[in-house]
Amino acid sequence: MKYILILIILLTSCTKVPPMNYYSLNIKLLVKKHYIKDKTITISYPISTKEPLGKSLYYSYSNIELDRYNSSIWSSSLYKLLHYNISKASNMVFKNVVDYSSLARSDYRLESSVEEFYHKVRPNLSLSIVTIKFTLIDSDSKRIIKSKRFSYQIPTTTKDARGYVEATNKALSRLLNDLIIWL
Repeated sequence: MKYILILIILLTSCTKVPPMNYYSLNIKLLVKKHYIKDKTITISYPISTKEPLGKSLYYSYSNIELDRYNSSIWSSSLYKLLHYNISKASNMVFKNVVDYSSLARSDYRLESSVEEFYHKVRPNLSLSIVTIKFTLIDSDSKRIIKSKRFSYQIPTTTKDARGYVEATNKALSRLLNDLIIWL
């Protein structure tokens, strides 16, 4: 029994854990600033209709399965990364961008619903899938001014987490530049 315990300790102490890879969003905004004079907007925290938006990076090998990468995560919660980048893009259009937790009054409110955010992997296909619906609301009347779903499928250069993140950065850069024009 003593020898079995020593053998187990030796075998488990030699096991190497792969290093954790941390990824972030690196968005390029190409659209020039064009302010709506003296208007402010509150950016709501994004909600998700499917995948949880924590630190995990998700992939799918079929239409009914969704799993997460074990040794790769977002540097911060995806909610926070998306909120920051949506706020940054909105700042290109509005004079002031108000945080969702602020009590300050704003002219508009932008709500976002993340419908798809994952790595689609098939035998001959590898895509970053990003679909986010935005709704612009008048803060005074509480009426919807307009709503639009932005959906992108960007091919990855590799079928791993790094390739997925690179393609996701391209997808979100397109999405946020299109959002600026739409707003």
